[in-house]
Amino acid sequence: MDGGTHLGTCGMWNFLWRLGIHPQNCTIDGLPNPHASVLWVVLCEADPASRIAALRAWIAGGGYLVAEGHPRSAAAVFGWDADAWTATTPENPYAALASIVPGRAPELLSPARWSFATCSGPQPRLDTRGHLAAVQGERQTPVRALIVGRTDAPALVTGSNYCYINGNAFAGFQAWLQGQEDLQPWLGWRHRLFWLDEWVSVMAERLSDLPALPPALPRPGIQGLSGTTVVIRHDVDHSRDLSYFEEEAVRGLPATHGVLKDPNTAFWRQAIAARPNHECAFHYDTARRSWLRESRMRLRRASASAVAPRRAAVTARGLSRQVQWAKRNGVGTTSLLRHMGFLVYPEWVDALDHVFDAHTEVRGGSSLFRAQVLRWGVDRVDGVSGTIGEWPDAQFPLWYPFKLAHAGDGGRRLRGWESTSIMEGEPELVDQMLSHRIRHIRQRVITLGHHPAHARGATFHRAGSRQAFSQVLDVVSRHGAQVTTLGAVFALADGDSAVQCGQRG
Repeated sequence: MDGGTHLGTCGMWNFLWRLGIHPQNCTIDGLPNPHASVLWVVLCEADPASRIAALRAWIAGGGYLVAEGHPRSAAAVFGWDADAWTATTPENPYAALASIVPGRAPELLSPARWSFATCSGPQPRLDTRGHLAAVQGERQTPVRALIVGRTDAPALVTGSNYCYINGNAFAGFQAWLQGQEDLQPWLGWRHRLFWLDEWVSVMAERLSDLPALPPALPRPGIQGLSGTTVVIRHDVDHSRDLSYFEEEAVRGLPATHGVLKDPNTAFWRQAIAARPNHECAFHYDTARRSWLRESRMRLRRASASAVAPRRAAVTARGLSRQVQWAKRNGVGTTSLLRHMGFLVYPEWVDALDHVFDAHTEVRGGSSLFRAQVLRWGVDRVDGVSGTIGEWPDAQFPLWYPFKLAHAGDGGRRLRGWESTSIMEGEPELVDQMLSHRIRHIRQRVITLGHHPAHARGATFHRAGSRQAFSQVLDVVSRHGAQVTTLGAVFALADGDSAVQCGQRG
């Protein structure tokens, strides 16, 4: 729970992966050739002497090291004055960290209450770039936030063979990415729907003139996908409306359909089976109907949700039992799509980890869209551990499949993938998204979610969403985006070159 512990290594992996690089794990006992690789590492306060010695040997042998983490270990590895460096936290408990680099606007780096490295005096032998600052006051935008600089905390410390990034930035990136920390207070600092993608771009730009990201470094990305890939996702829920399905058939477009355990299961399973280019995915449950809550609301004549989080459904065994049911009933389980508005953290990570191990056919999920995120045992939105995303925010805005970190198991990456989606985006919004370009980002996978239940209802459009959906498909076609299923994206990300990957919109 504390400061992104054990999240940094996976954050580094996802950062490099998002840039199209294919990073590889290594161990201290099996380091690659230092002249052929760049080593990325998170330094811990309790790093053993053997690890420190191996990293020093890597640098001495001509290898380049990119690091974040505890300053004491950094001092030991890089040969700094250990007495001058210490870990501290912002004085204000709601202050986040930003980096201030000459000639550039402040860039948000990591969440509130996180530690960073400070130096008690000048270090003439060290090459430093910029400094860190606390972001507080009216913090929602960089224009009005109070930016309190810390000149004793350099943003970057560089040497001929290393780069130290202050502020645990990659742990922060991973914490925002998988919902351990809330991104909502900071959305105004960047494009709300591409926030984490732009975080990656800014960090890549900052490191682009260093050996950390050499220009010749191969960036193959996900081979088999074009620059822009669109996944059309349908949460069919309790509807039998085939309007979207039929529109896609006319256009020859594939889609991914999340099928629930309900009276419509067989209907949708049979309909999807008749279209081989469509994917039948499992819409796993996260909620239960609270009759007591509904009764209370009726007595008060108040309108409120009659559903509550169903924690038993997102434990390891609970989610696995749901997947087993889907397999027995012919519902596809290559992709798992979250149903209802709850994301229970960190139980949800445990559950997916167990499912990925127990059900090898499951390649990934699409759980990280707008949600009530309930962290560390809370059962309601309290603004601190329980938070909610505003529509149409994506809430986890990184448009590429990525990995989750199991912080309870040393930060180990889960086998399968996770992904972001946006629900019920209108044609103009989709056009804005497909028109947006970000430096250093060569590929993107944008998942557009729709509910057939709204095709003829006035939830999002007065005359129903049927016409708007058709217009969305027109926008996708006009941009020439590749359209495929979520399962195909996961398979290609896994390196399965035999996958057929849809067509142009």
